[in-house]
Amino acid sequence: MASYSSSFSHQRDGLYNDVYQPRTRSKRLYPIPQCVQIEVTISFNLITRHHRCLTDRLVTVSDTHFRQESRRFDLQVLRNQDQAYQILGAMLRRFPIGPTSLTFDVVIDKIIRHGLRISKWGSNMGRQVLPVRAKLWEIVTRHLVDDRALLRRALAESALLTNNTMVPANETSVKKMLKRVRVEDRDQRQDVQQSTKKRRVEAESCTICLEEIKVGSSASQMPCSHMFHSGCIEKWLKQSHYCPLCRFELPT
Repeated sequence: MASYSSSFSHQRDGLYNDVYQPRTRSKRLYPIPQCVQIEVTISFNLITRHHRCLTDRLVTVSDTHFRQESRRFDLQVLRNQDQAYQILGAMLRRFPIGPTSLTFDVVIDKIIRHGLRISKWGSNMGRQVLPVRAKLWEIVTRHLVDDRALLRRALAESALLTNNTMVPANETSVKKMLKRVRVEDRDQRQDVQQSTKKRRVEAESCTICLEEIKVGSSASQMPCSHMFHSGCIEKWLKQSHYCPLCRFELPT
C-alpha cells in the first residue's frame, strides 16, 4: 500500500457562519410575559477534506471536531452593546476564534441584530424564551501526496526530457560523486568550528519522498549540492542519471 504524507501545511479555505432562529414548539403565554429571555446556542464544526494531489481527487471526511455552547439571558441585554459583547464574547472565546478575528465581531453583531429582530415577530409574541442558533464551520484541506506515485511520475518526466530513453547513472560514478553528509540545524551549524573535517549541511527535506531529513542523520549530496535520503537518490540514479531538481547529469 502506498504511503501518504502531508504537505507543508494545512490549507485554510475559510470560516463560515450562519445565525438563525430554529423551529420551536414552545407554548405561548397569555398575557404576554413582561420578561422575555433569549437562549443563544453556538456550535462549531471543523470539516476536513483530503486532496490527493496526483489524482486531483477531493474527499470530504466527516466532521472531526464538534463543540457547542448555550446560554440563556434577558432579551434586554441585547440592547446594551457592551453587556451583550461581554456575554457573547465569553462564549466565542471557547472556540478557535480569536477576538482579533473579523468573524468574532461579525457573529456577535449578527446574534444581537437577529435577536432583536425576532423579538418583534408576531409568531414569537407570547413566547417566554426565544432561541437563536449560531453555526460556525471551518473547512480545512489537507493535501496528500502518494510518495511512490510521485517517484514514478518524476521518473516518467525524466524519460520525456531524455528523448524517452531511461539511462541510469554509472555505478562507479555514483559511488565517487555522491557525498555522505551529516545534517545539522542552523543553530548547531553556527557553533561548528571551521577546522572540522566532517562535512555538515543544514536540515531540509528530501524532494523525492517529501519527508524531512532528520537533524543528526546522514544523507547523500549530489555534485550540484542538492541533498536527498541516501536510499531515495540511489534508487533514482539506478533509473535516471539526472538530478531530480536541477537536471545535473551524472556519467552513464
